[in-house]
Amino acid sequence: MNFTTLEHLGLDHVMKRGTGEILETGKEACLLRDTVSDVFFLACEDVKTGLAMLGRHAEKIDVLMTSNVGIGKIALARYGFDDCMECYQVAYFGKIPATDERLTMRVADLGDFQIIAENYHQCSDDDLKRIILRGSILLGYYEGQLVGFIGEHLEGSMGLLYVFPAFRRMGFAYSLESAKIAEFLKKGFVPFAQVDKNNAASLALQKKLGMKCSEHTILWLWKKED
Repeated sequence: MNFTTLEHLGLDHVMKRGTGEILETGKEACLLRDTVSDVFFLACEDVKTGLAMLGRHAEKIDVLMTSNVGIGKIALARYGFDDCMECYQVAYFGKIPATDERLTMRVADLGDFQIIAENYHQCSDDDLKRIILRGSILLGYYEGQLVGFIGEHLEGSMGLLYVFPAFRRMGFAYSLESAKIAEFLKKGFVPFAQVDKNNAASLALQKKLGMKCSEHTILWLWKKED
């Protein structure tokens, strides 16, 4: 199996940054854990093999990303996951994009936690603080006013994109993501993200940015916190 395809970029990324702990490998199969985010990644073509791998580690897995949607949907019920999201994976393979001269960018710190948390609700407060402490969120300012922000999830994908209502339809979502893409490229990583398969607006933005979209979807699964 080629673990560097678009569908497997999450797995490839954590290995290249040195945070991937390989738990099992087999013929055309790999299960690993990212030591930063505690996300588990499964790449496997064979349903029986993949489910067996998951079964041996199921009690430890709270969040899983698998490139095999069929395996994921069976695992959703079998191994105690509460919900899932089916996504396309997108990635950028071009040159460093141009900077939007209208924006001034800075890295967020914990003093910015409240404003970010009030407008982004897709991760826990603890994880958001960890993301901030890793220097992974960029804030964009236009004429001295905060326009929005974009970040990098703990497992390494781009996300946390938000533009305040007063500044929408001005191209700032494009500009913020372009800045994050540039940051990834300067660090030597492929910029990548996941987009809900039904989020037409976000998919259109990725296309405009020059992001390549995976042919097949991937599946995120998670267990709710007690």
